[in-house]
Amino acid sequence: MISLFLCCLSAAGISAALIRHMIRVGVMDIPGHRSSHTRPTPKGGGIGIVIAFLLIFPISQLLSRGDLPGAALLLPLMAVALLALFSWLDDIHSYRAALKLGVQGLAALMILLGLASGYFDVHTSSVLPALFFGVVGFCWLVYVTNAINFIDGINGLAAGSMALSALIVAAIFHKAGLEGLGHAALVLSACLIAFLPFNFPRARIFMGDVGSQGAGLALSWLGIEAALRTPHPLIVAFLLSGILYDVSFTLVRRALAGDPLAQAHRSHLYQLATRTGISPVFVSLLYWSFVLWGGLICVQDWPLGLRLGLLLAPQLLWTLFVVRRARTAFLGKW
Repeated sequence: MISLFLCCLSAAGISAALIRHMIRVGVMDIPGHRSSHTRPTPKGGGIGIVIAFLLIFPISQLLSRGDLPGAALLLPLMAVALLALFSWLDDIHSYRAALKLGVQGLAALMILLGLASGYFDVHTSSVLPALFFGVVGFCWLVYVTNAINFIDGINGLAAGSMALSALIVAAIFHKAGLEGLGHAALVLSACLIAFLPFNFPRARIFMGDVGSQGAGLALSWLGIEAALRTPHPLIVAFLLSGILYDVSFTLVRRALAGDPLAQAHRSHLYQLATRTGISPVFVSLLYWSFVLWGGLICVQDWPLGLRLGLLLAPQLLWTLFVVRRARTAFLGKW
């Protein structure tokens, strides 16, 4: 326990030190037509989050278990490193969407290979379960990674939601006796928490794609691990329900309106809310509360239909509230 505490403290310290360094480096995010910020602000704070996580988690494994992560953990860590590196380059050079999706897909496949090495024997496993696992897992990894990236538009929303989610998942893993995965989630949470004072409520630096996609991929990987190995298979989906709902609602609405889905925009629910004058701090805190509400509902021993209804009720109320304000403020052109 002492070694784990020291690892989390070290992860937070390394994350904070690298974030301070990135502020001094000053790679600036210049406001554009879809930006929520109004002045140039440094980006790339996610470098501190991802590097600290990738450095300290293997050390925590070595101290607690006496060995380094095997293929089942090493491949996901390599995938996170690959996507984070590419995302940092993309923050600077802005690559084509098809290339971004291709790298995300490659990272997802690496994670699935790592998971398969621990769950499927190619000589004895049925092809259909393995294929189903691969398709669903691939879609989950890519969608969640992109959803967190899309939602990272106001201070603290994405980082705080991921930090709370990782902390709750760490507790779920601990209760299930999954020490290594619990360490991964706890270290990830410590790295994200260290970022928050630099970004919330006022931003000295942004995560950038390197943070939202790198940490988002790590959290979506832990979600699959939780689905396969804990009594609460939907825990991460419930925790991230506010984010996933916002992104899904926006994609469906834009598709029905005939808007190009790949085009940059400012019509996510959280963006509409801030554009109508609602405090960004309030919006971020509300989405954090969706995380806590999702975790509370998921662990209850109630029928799934009842839990889903209770989970979505506050998000539906939020949607109605925001849409009504947006229609009034923008005369329906939102």
